[in-house]
Amino acid sequence: MIQIIAGREGTGKTKNLIDMANSMMKITDGHIVYVDIDHSHMHNLSYNIRLINADDYPLDSNREFFGFVCGILSQDYDIKTIFIDGLLKNAKIDANRVDTLIHKIENVSETNHVDFIISVCADKEELPESVQQYII
Repeated sequence: MIQIIAGREGTGKTKNLIDMANSMMKITDGHIVYVDIDHSHMHNLSYNIRLINADDYPLDSNREFFGFVCGILSQDYDIKTIFIDGLLKNAKIDANRVDTLIHKIENVSETNHVDFIISVCADKEELPESVQQYII
């Protein structure tokens, strides 16, 4: 399953993601990973949630970011949910071109039975029609 939280900067997407991750941690039987571009939210997340700072790795494209996500999954078969805060910045991709990446993530999600909850710093109208179904 993929869910996308879309909205402009300052609309509460990150707070929403953190609240969802912390709530999910209380009821999940697996591991949760939170991918961000810095460590500023470390103290807001449950200590049981693995925070990964994508800026610690030399990711220069959406293809490299996708490989990075696959690498995260390959090292821990107990991951149930991956939260990605700021997909456009993390993957270095424009909102109107994000559909290919989202569909690749969807395939990985289905194959590995892992949920993805993703924030995108763009209005939902800016996202391609093919990803509108994932917006919550």
